[in-house]
Amino acid sequence: MNYLAITLYIIGPLSVVGLLVLLMALGKRLGQALELPRYYKLYYVAIVFFLIPLPVAFILLLTKAWGLPDPAPDTGLIIKMAVASIPLTIAITFATYATAKYWGWIWEELRRSRGKDGGKDEV
Repeated sequence: MNYLAITLYIIGPLSVVGLLVLLMALGKRLGQALELPRYYKLYYVAIVFFLIPLPVAFILLLTKAWGLPDPAPDTGLIIKMAVASIPLTIAITFATYATAKYWGWIWEELRRSRGKDGGKDEV
């Protein structure tokens, strides 16, 4: 069994969940200050979709380690898509939308400041 791969597969999504928790806390405070809707709840949805694939993928990794036969290539691709790609894509979409709603004002401020300076950076 490849313990390093299993460990990294679990640590990677958990570190992203930690980042989402941080963004959720910052977004909640920023939303209260700017009187925005509660977009931070979308981070909860993203966290759930990040955590759902972990036990399923861990079981799939264990079944491979137990010597069970690999599925056909087409079936294996469908399993990988259903277990990993689709939930993670949904999670990233929710997190990106919430982040854009909370932090979108920064882009406008950057455009405004570059317009005043003529595009020169401050040193």
